[in-house]
Amino acid sequence: MLSIITGGVEMRLVVSALLAGLLGAFPSGYVFTKLIGAGDIRRLGSGNVGGVNTLKSAGMLPGLLTLLCDFGKGALAVYLAGVLAGPGAGPLLALFCVILGHNYNPFLGFQGGKGLAAGLGGAVVLSPPVAAIMLLIVALAALLLRDANTGAGIGVAALPVVFWFLYRDWLWILGGVAVAGLIILKHRHDFQAYRAGRRQLF
Repeated sequence: MLSIITGGVEMRLVVSALLAGLLGAFPSGYVFTKLIGAGDIRRLGSGNVGGVNTLKSAGMLPGLLTLLCDFGKGALAVYLAGVLAGPGAGPLLALFCVILGHNYNPFLGFQGGKGLAAGLGGAVVLSPPVAAIMLLIVALAALLLRDANTGAGIGVAALPVVFWFLYRDWLWILGGVAVAGLIILKHRHDFQAYRAGRRQLF
């Protein structure tokens, strides 16, 4: 561990990114659903491995545990990246990688969640103002559209704009585009359902 911390910047970036990806790939929804004997979350409800589908399809306890765990692994990934690589590129890269591991889990055939809870957890550690602003934007989008999933998918598109407004740094803006793209991509079926008239706020 000491050799990693004292190693070159590139090594610390790579290690923090790999750790973030592994943390993201912990399949909390799958694990908690299996533990209560509810089966494979990929075969329940929407088939999504994230907290919302677990909450709706497997029950309150596994759903809340999944949401907390996903939030926590996002927060931990970004925190560890800050310790290993320092502020700036490391934590931002870790935010991308923890969502990538969560959304496209290699241990579940590259199935996963949509990245919202993990992304929020990471954002809280990366930049609390960004997390607060994005939470407000997503909530407003969901209320205006009368659909939580579509609102979340569209609202997160504002992330690079928020980064620009607060930091005026191309590293943050490009990171925001990458993170938002990962989350928006996983909401494409929600957009299709919305166009077809299927909407659900809660």
